[in-house]
Amino acid sequence: MDKILIDNLFVFFALIYYAVLVVVYLLRAHELPELELKLSPVFSALLIPFALFWIMNLLIGNNSGRLVTGLPIIIYLTYDLWYRAITRKKPHHHPDRWPVGLIVYVLLLFIGSIGLNWYGFLVSDICGGILVVSFFVMMSSFGYYQYRYNKRKKVQEGQVA
Repeated sequence: MDKILIDNLFVFFALIYYAVLVVVYLLRAHELPELELKLSPVFSALLIPFALFWIMNLLIGNNSGRLVTGLPIIIYLTYDLWYRAITRKKPHHHPDRWPVGLIVYVLLLFIGSIGLNWYGFLVSDICGGILVVSFFVMMSSFGYYQYRYNKRKKVQEGQVA
């Protein structure tokens, strides 16, 4: 497979990754856990193309930067699959005390996303810039989700008092 095609497909799936996360955070913001649950297999399936393209980069001898920047997203998606799907833990998005597994999950999310952005910059400045903008759109949707959650929490606390 051509190096350019692998790079373009990697960036394409990185955009899908960010789009799925945006949708997940919007679904959480509007309290639609059933739809979020239906989206989880799509998110988990993203492990397949990222791992495949990483292996292809390895086999064709693409530069080590692509291997280093592509690996964190594979680690994150593997951990996500284990954390959500295999252990079948009920997600608790706002615990009073964060368990170690959730801390690792969030750190891997950021490290994986940063790796995707760097991979984009290895492809081209335009691809890198697009992925950075996508990252900030994803973080904005997370901020919107947090805003809505905090707003609901204040209303609930006001009703209890």
